Amino acid sequence: MSNTEAVHEELPSSSDGRSAEPKQSSHNGNVPVYARAKHSFEGRNNDELSFRKGDVITVTQQLEGGWWEGTLQSNTGWFPSDYVVVIPPSERFLRARVGAAALANGQSTIPVHEMASFATDYSRQTYRQQIMKGFLESELEYVQGIASFYNDVMLKIKTSKLISEEDFQVLAGNLQLLVVHQREVFDKVHDAVEKDANNAKIGGILLRAAPLLRQLLRFYCENHPKAVDLILRNRSEYERIANELGWTIKDFISGLSRPFRHLETYASTLNELERSINEAHPDRGDTQRAASVFRDISNYCATLRKQKEMQLELKSSGLVEGLSSDEMAQLGEIIYMGTVSVGDDEELSDEHLLSDRCIVLFSSTVVVLEITPNMNAYVLKQRIPTEGITVKKLEGKATIYLCSVDGTKQLIMNITSNEELQRWLESFAMCPKLVIDDSCCSAISPVQPQKIEMGSVRSVVSAIIFCI
Repeated sequence: MSNTEAVHEELPSSSDGRSAEPKQSSHNGNVPVYARAKHSFEGRNNDELSFRKGDVITVTQQLEGGWWEGTLQSNTGWFPSDYVVVIPPSERFLRARVGAAALANGQSTIPVHEMASFATDYSRQTYRQQIMKGFLESELEYVQGIASFYNDVMLKIKTSKLISEEDFQVLAGNLQLLVVHQREVFDKVHDAVEKDANNAKIGGILLRAAPLLRQLLRFYCENHPKAVDLILRNRSEYERIANELGWTIKDFISGLSRPFRHLETYASTLNELERSINEAHPDRGDTQRAASVFRDISNYCATLRKQKEMQLELKSSGLVEGLSSDEMAQLGEIIYMGTVSVGDDEELSDEHLLSDRCIVLFSSTVVVLEITPNMNAYVLKQRIPTEGITVKKLEGKATIYLCSVDGTKQLIMNITSNEELQRWLESFAMCPKLVIDDSCCSAISPVQPQKIEMGSVRSVVSAIIFCI
């Protein structure tokens, strides 16, 4: 096994494993398979295909176990196979000929969308090949670029002892692991295209690579603001280092930000690939899902970077009345912070109004800050030790209670969205002395359906560091 083979495991393309590699191919000699709906089906999840009785579906994957994947009117998703019947090739050929003749005479009774399903669009293959060629060139340039940046810049800084080992860890983060993983993903895509460009499952490859990439980028984006802050606080020193390596400090910072800037390109490329894929292509569904997953990862990383920048600004500003910089430093790293409405909306009155507060979560303490009118300073309003606190969620609302042992509500947080609620609950779960009530469990879920446990990531990281 090579050093990079342990980077990530091959995961199914959906949470229930329906989009694992098909045991039964949906194509026979690249001839599309079509099915007619015997019953109507209303998909309950966003990866399921809805259709009405009589609709003709282009089948993209036929899996053993009762679920097939197909495309209808440009939408691709999963459906129960016993809701459809496969249209025999002889019927397709006859209906296509009769339909074409009738259509020419203006007398066709076959639905237009069904006629379109039987048509072959060869122009898409040329467009798809152009998209794949551009994607591979862009990926190769990116992979070679970040590898060169790490080897020619970061490693030279490390070996030259120009900065301390501690500062280097802040500067580099887990860039080395990103380089290894991105190279592996590129190699898989490249090999698939080289083997069979028309049937290459690029969407499936990227979808299976997404869970670990999300975790690696999470670590990288959490660390990136610290790296930039380190450079700017020691600007003259890093300008000297950059000049010695033939770089400018601007290029240096740009090199560090390249991984998440490149991340933004995946969703648009996958959307282009989806538009170029024939409706019967077995990778159509995974390409559609991968575009959504990578868009979510990009948004998640952008939110995470902004969160870490806010935390750095708060800790370095010293603008908290009632809490000195030294006291804040003693509280340790900020786990999460954000603005919420504090108070019980069921007890509103002239004396009891909801108030906007900045909540700062540390491992051992929850700090409640009032935001001053000029928005450039804070006033300490409350400090709540996390030991003995139980976090509860109000049913049907994005509201969290922090309760003491005797049940007293120490803090009521009214949160603006379910996504932000989930971030808060996941952050509270990182505090070892807090108790998370069962009412919160249904709200704590991964951002994406594919999830790698943190323990798995740590073991992978350890394995790679050992191999390298």
